Amino acid sequence: MSTKLTIGIGAAVLVLVIVFCVLPLKGVAYEGIEKYQAPEIYYVSEPYTTHSGAAGQPEVTQYQDVAKVRYVWQERPVTQYKKVSLLEALIGY
Repeated sequence: MSTKLTIGIGAAVLVLVIVFCVLPLKGVAYEGIEKYQAPEIYYVSEPYTTHSGAAGQPEVTQYQDVAKVRYVWQERPVTQYKKVSLLEALIGY
């Protein structure tokens, strides 16, 4: 009788351990921060020279705005999902 009771309790504990701790049963969402590179456009004045083509006319330096792109690191919040065991989900992981 004692052996059957021990085996029964052991089997019940084993089933509970498998169900609550080993099997990942529930997907839990949590907020995380993602880093990414975003393009940033900025304008600079670049010089260029012009001449009229006529003899004796000096070259003229003029400036024009030129758009340039650089990539900067930024952060944004994202929702990520993780599979946890049922026990962790019940506790409030």
